[in-house]
Amino acid sequence: MAGNLDWELARQDYLLAKQLQGVSPRTLSDYDGGTGQFVGYLEKNNLNLTTASIRQFLAGLDVGPVTLGIRIKVLRTFCRWLHSEGYLKTDVMVPIPNPKTPTVFPHVLPEDDIRKLIQVAKKRPRDLAIVLVLLDTGIRASECCSLTLDDVDLDGRSLLVRNGKGQKERYVFFSDTTARAISRWLAYRPADACDDALFISQKTREGMTRNCLCVAIKRLGARAGIKGTRCSPHSCRHTFATQWIKAGGDTHSLQKMLGHTTTRMAEKYVHLVGADVSELHRRYSPVGRLRLVA
Repeated sequence: MAGNLDWELARQDYLLAKQLQGVSPRTLSDYDGGTGQFVGYLEKNNLNLTTASIRQFLAGLDVGPVTLGIRIKVLRTFCRWLHSEGYLKTDVMVPIPNPKTPTVFPHVLPEDDIRKLIQVAKKRPRDLAIVLVLLDTGIRASECCSLTLDDVDLDGRSLLVRNGKGQKERYVFFSDTTARAISRWLAYRPADACDDALFISQKTREGMTRNCLCVAIKRLGARAGIKGTRCSPHSCRHTFATQWIKAGGDTHSLQKMLGHTTTRMAEKYVHLVGADVSELHRRYSPVGRLRLVA
């Protein structure tokens, strides 16, 4: 079926299939960008989709090993689907190896920087609540932005993450300090907010976007004088995980808290009930251990 196939039409079919499969908007955007660049390369050079044309495309990319690995992963998923749907007789990505990537250590905030960040965030109830939620739960930026008022259980010290990776719901838990910060933010939260998002933009009164959240955390880091470490929602996530292990928390419950959903990781899970994870959080909470008064 490969012949003179219109690969752009096949690509659009692929994206539609992924959308119906329920992948996240961000993942769909990654698929769109990666496959679009590749199909554009094929059309520009009048090439068919083969292992050789893939090698030529990858060799011409001026990117580092990490980015190259991401591009290969996108094309691997694309070609596997094309093969399963009959667009390709064989999976032409099979001979393409994954690149060797250097070990990259995550950005983790030292305890002194954590305190500086929290101190600066105290100037605004919303900012303090955001920073403590990120540091105390390890949730992703997109998950934080998707939280609604109904997802907050102050009495149970928990948040319901509805839009986790892989569309999996889970509960995460927070300390008394974070509970007080959230409660204070809810008291300040504008009554004329445009939706029920927990964290809203101060300008638009609408739920914060991922970009808005990242900019806010970056600015707080700059005001706190944090240097040498990237200050972002993801660095807060890495900080949560690192502090959890450092304090004695086990990796299995940490995987559950972080919402890792790959098959490889899932096989190592210890399936804990919510109460067990809640108790572990009370013992190992990074924010709780700082004994702050929010």
